[in-house]
Amino acid sequence: MPASIDGLLLDMNGLFRHWHNTGAHTSEQLAGLPKGTIARYAYGHPAYRLARVGVLTDQQWADDVAERLTRDYGSAVRNSLAAWRADRGEPDPTMIDLLTQVRQHMPVGVLSNSTDALRTDLQRHRIEFDYVFPSAELGVDKPAPIAYRTAAERMGIPTQALAYFDDEPTFVQAAKSVGMQAQLFNGAESFVSHLHRLGLPVQYEKNSHQPHPGPTTS
Repeated sequence: MPASIDGLLLDMNGLFRHWHNTGAHTSEQLAGLPKGTIARYAYGHPAYRLARVGVLTDQQWADDVAERLTRDYGSAVRNSLAAWRADRGEPDPTMIDLLTQVRQHMPVGVLSNSTDALRTDLQRHRIEFDYVFPSAELGVDKPAPIAYRTAAERMGIPTQALAYFDDEPTFVQAAKSVGMQAQLFNGAESFVSHLHRLGLPVQYEKNSHQPHPGPTTS
Protein backbone atom coordinates (compact mmCIF):
# COMPACT_ATOMS: atom_id res chain seq x y z
CA MET A 1 0.00 0.00 0.00
CA PRO A 2 1.30 3.51 -0.79
CA ALA A 3 2.01 5.91 2.03
CA SER A 4 -0.70 8.46 2.78
CA ILE A 5 -0.61 11.70 0.81
CA ASP A 6 -1.70 15.24 1.58
CA GLY A 7 -1.78 16.62 -1.96
CA LEU A 8 -1.26 16.05 -5.67
CA LEU A 9 1.20 17.73 -8.01
CA LEU A 10 0.49 17.23 -11.71
CA ASP A 11 1.94 17.97 -15.10
CA MET A 12 -0.15 20.04 -17.51
CA ASN A 13 0.43 19.13 -21.15
CA GLY A 14 -0.51 15.60 -22.09
CA LEU A 15 -2.81 15.40 -19.06
CA PHE A 16 -5.13 18.41 -19.08
CA ARG A 17 -4.23 19.92 -22.43
CA HIS A 18 -3.37 18.27 -25.75
CA TRP A 19 -1.55 19.93 -28.59
CA HIS A 20 -2.39 19.06 -32.21
CA ASN A 21 -0.53 22.04 -33.73
CA THR A 22 -3.47 22.89 -35.98
CA GLY A 23 -2.79 26.60 -35.57
CA ALA A 24 0.85 26.23 -36.60
CA HIS A 25 -0.12 24.13 -39.61
CA THR A 26 -2.69 26.75 -40.67
CA SER A 27 -0.12 29.53 -40.38
CA GLU A 28 2.40 27.50 -42.36
CA GLN A 29 -0.12 26.96 -45.17
CA LEU A 30 -1.00 30.67 -45.25
CA ALA A 31 2.66 31.65 -45.37
CA GLY A 32 3.72 28.91 -47.77
CA LEU A 33 6.13 27.46 -45.23
CA PRO A 34 7.21 23.80 -45.16
CA LYS A 35 5.34 21.79 -42.55
CA GLY A 36 7.15 21.83 -39.23
CA THR A 37 8.89 25.15 -39.84
CA ILE A 38 7.14 26.99 -37.01
CA ALA A 39 7.83 24.22 -34.54
CA ARG A 40 11.50 24.32 -35.44
CA TYR A 41 11.77 28.10 -35.13
CA ALA A 42 9.58 28.29 -32.02
CA TYR A 43 10.38 25.27 -29.87
CA GLY A 44 13.70 24.12 -31.28
CA HIS A 45 15.44 27.42 -30.66
CA PRO A 46 17.26 28.47 -27.44
CA ALA A 47 14.86 31.41 -27.04
CA TYR A 48 12.12 28.98 -26.00
CA ARG A 49 14.20 27.77 -23.06
CA LEU A 50 14.73 31.40 -22.05
CA ALA A 51 10.96 31.92 -22.05
CA ARG A 52 10.39 28.71 -20.08
CA VAL A 53 12.61 29.94 -17.25
CA GLY A 54 11.34 33.50 -17.27
CA VAL A 55 14.20 35.31 -18.97
CA LEU A 56 11.81 36.22 -21.80
CA THR A 57 8.06 36.74 -21.54
CA ASP A 58 5.80 34.67 -23.73
CA GLN A 59 5.20 37.69 -25.94
CA GLN A 60 8.90 38.50 -26.24
CA TRP A 61 9.57 34.91 -27.29
CA ALA A 62 6.76 34.99 -29.88
CA ASP A 63 8.08 38.27 -31.25
CA ASP A 64 11.52 36.70 -31.55
CA VAL A 65 10.04 33.74 -33.46
CA ALA A 66 8.25 36.12 -35.83
CA GLU A 67 11.41 38.16 -36.34
CA ARG A 68 13.52 35.13 -37.24
CA LEU A 69 10.87 33.73 -39.58
CA THR A 70 10.50 37.12 -41.28
CA ARG A 71 14.24 37.42 -41.70
CA ASP A 72 14.49 34.01 -43.37
CA TYR A 73 11.20 33.79 -45.29
CA GLY A 74 10.10 37.36 -45.94
CA SER A 75 7.89 40.00 -44.36
CA ALA A 76 4.62 38.35 -45.46
CA VAL A 77 5.16 35.57 -42.91
CA ARG A 78 4.55 37.93 -39.99
CA ASN A 79 0.92 38.46 -41.02
CA SER A 80 0.29 34.70 -41.17
CA LEU A 81 1.16 33.80 -37.58
CA ALA A 82 -2.13 34.71 -35.89
CA ALA A 83 -3.49 31.16 -36.10
CA TRP A 84 -0.36 29.76 -34.44
CA ARG A 85 -0.61 32.23 -31.56
CA ALA A 86 -4.36 31.74 -31.14
CA ASP A 87 -4.01 27.95 -30.82
CA ARG A 88 -3.79 27.25 -27.08
CA GLY A 89 -4.26 23.50 -27.28
CA GLU A 90 -7.33 21.37 -26.57
CA PRO A 91 -8.47 20.82 -22.96
CA ASP A 92 -9.29 17.32 -21.74
CA PRO A 93 -12.80 17.32 -20.20
CA THR A 94 -12.39 13.94 -18.50
CA MET A 95 -9.24 14.99 -16.69
CA ILE A 96 -10.74 18.36 -15.77
CA ASP A 97 -13.67 16.57 -14.17
CA LEU A 98 -11.33 14.28 -12.23
CA LEU A 99 -9.34 17.31 -11.09
CA THR A 100 -12.50 18.90 -9.73
CA GLN A 101 -13.28 15.73 -7.79
CA VAL A 102 -9.78 15.41 -6.31
CA ARG A 103 -9.80 19.04 -5.16
CA GLN A 104 -12.78 18.22 -2.94
CA HIS A 105 -10.43 16.01 -0.89
CA MET A 106 -7.00 17.67 -1.06
CA PRO A 107 -5.07 20.51 -2.70
CA VAL A 108 -3.78 20.00 -6.22
CA GLY A 109 -0.94 21.88 -7.90
CA VAL A 110 0.25 21.97 -11.49
CA LEU A 111 3.97 22.05 -12.30
CA SER A 112 4.56 22.77 -15.96
CA ASN A 113 7.52 23.63 -18.15
CA SER A 114 5.81 26.65 -19.64
CA THR A 115 6.07 30.34 -20.33
CA ASP A 116 4.23 32.98 -18.34
CA ALA A 117 1.16 32.32 -20.52
CA LEU A 118 0.13 29.33 -18.40
CA ARG A 119 -2.19 31.19 -16.01
CA THR A 120 -4.02 32.86 -18.88
CA ASP A 121 -4.35 29.53 -20.68
CA LEU A 122 -5.82 27.90 -17.57
CA GLN A 123 -8.44 30.63 -17.34
CA ARG A 124 -9.20 30.27 -21.01
CA HIS A 125 -9.77 26.52 -20.67
CA ARG A 126 -11.56 26.87 -17.31
CA ILE A 127 -9.08 24.61 -15.56
CA GLU A 128 -8.69 25.38 -11.85
CA PHE A 129 -5.83 24.24 -9.64
CA ASP A 130 -5.14 25.24 -6.05
CA TYR A 131 -1.52 26.03 -6.93
CA VAL A 132 -0.03 26.99 -10.29
CA PHE A 133 3.72 26.66 -10.93
CA PRO A 134 4.84 27.67 -14.42
CA SER A 135 8.56 27.13 -14.80
CA ALA A 136 8.77 30.73 -16.04
CA GLU A 137 7.74 31.90 -12.55
CA LEU A 138 9.98 29.45 -10.73
CA GLY A 139 13.00 30.44 -12.81
CA VAL A 140 13.84 26.77 -13.30
CA ASP A 141 12.28 23.95 -15.29
CA LYS A 142 11.87 20.21 -14.90
CA PRO A 143 13.69 17.89 -14.38
CA ALA A 144 15.74 20.10 -12.02
CA PRO A 145 15.06 18.81 -8.48
CA ILE A 146 14.65 22.36 -7.17
CA ALA A 147 11.56 22.81 -9.33
CA TYR A 148 9.79 19.99 -7.48
CA ARG A 149 11.06 21.04 -4.07
CA THR A 150 9.99 24.64 -4.59
CA ALA A 151 6.50 23.56 -5.64
CA ALA A 152 6.20 21.37 -2.55
CA GLU A 153 7.42 24.15 -0.28
CA ARG A 154 4.92 26.62 -1.69
CA MET A 155 2.14 24.09 -1.24
CA GLY A 156 3.27 23.60 2.35
CA ILE A 157 3.45 19.83 1.90
CA PRO A 158 6.54 17.61 2.36
CA THR A 159 7.66 15.98 -0.86
CA GLN A 160 7.05 12.53 0.68
CA ALA A 161 3.38 13.46 1.14
CA LEU A 162 2.85 14.49 -2.46
CA ALA A 163 1.79 12.26 -5.32
CA TYR A 164 3.09 13.36 -8.71
CA PHE A 165 1.92 12.39 -12.22
CA ASP A 166 3.62 13.19 -15.52
CA ASP A 167 3.62 11.68 -19.02
CA GLU A 168 7.38 12.21 -19.37
CA PRO A 169 9.42 9.37 -17.76
CA THR A 170 12.41 11.63 -17.11
CA PHE A 171 10.27 14.03 -15.11
CA VAL A 172 8.76 11.17 -13.12
CA GLN A 173 12.23 9.91 -12.23
CA ALA A 174 13.21 13.42 -11.12
CA ALA A 175 10.15 13.68 -8.88
CA LYS A 176 11.01 10.36 -7.29
CA SER A 177 14.53 11.61 -6.62
CA VAL A 178 13.16 14.27 -4.26
CA GLY A 179 10.92 11.78 -2.46
CA MET A 180 7.60 12.24 -4.22
CA GLN A 181 5.29 9.30 -4.89
CA ALA A 182 5.63 9.72 -8.63
CA GLN A 183 3.82 7.77 -11.33
CA LEU A 184 3.94 7.82 -15.11
CA PHE A 185 0.67 9.08 -16.57
CA ASN A 186 -0.75 6.62 -19.11
CA GLY A 187 -4.27 7.93 -19.52
CA ALA A 188 -7.33 8.72 -17.44
CA GLU A 189 -8.22 5.13 -16.57
CA SER A 190 -4.77 4.36 -15.22
CA PHE A 191 -4.78 7.71 -13.40
CA VAL A 192 -8.06 6.83 -11.69
CA SER A 193 -6.72 3.42 -10.65
CA HIS A 194 -3.73 5.10 -9.00
CA LEU A 195 -6.02 7.59 -7.26
CA HIS A 196 -8.12 4.76 -5.88
CA ARG A 197 -5.00 3.10 -4.51
CA LEU A 198 -4.19 6.42 -2.85
CA GLY A 199 -7.60 6.35 -1.19
CA LEU A 200 -9.29 9.01 -3.30
CA PRO A 201 -12.93 8.11 -4.09
CA VAL A 202 -13.13 9.62 -7.57
CA GLN A 203 -15.67 8.42 -10.09
CA TYR A 204 -14.94 7.84 -13.74
CA GLU A 205 -17.06 6.55 -16.59
CA LYS A 206 -15.38 6.02 -19.93
CA ASN A 207 -16.73 8.17 -22.76
CA SER A 208 -19.17 9.88 -20.41
CA HIS A 209 -18.06 13.40 -21.37
CA GLN A 210 -18.73 15.52 -24.40
CA PRO A 211 -15.77 17.32 -25.97
CA HIS A 212 -14.92 20.59 -24.26
CA PRO A 213 -15.17 23.57 -26.61
CA GLY A 214 -11.80 24.67 -27.88
CA PRO A 215 -10.36 28.15 -27.40
CA THR A 216 -11.61 31.05 -29.41
CA THR A 217 -9.42 32.53 -32.09
CA SER A 218 -9.76 36.12 -30.88
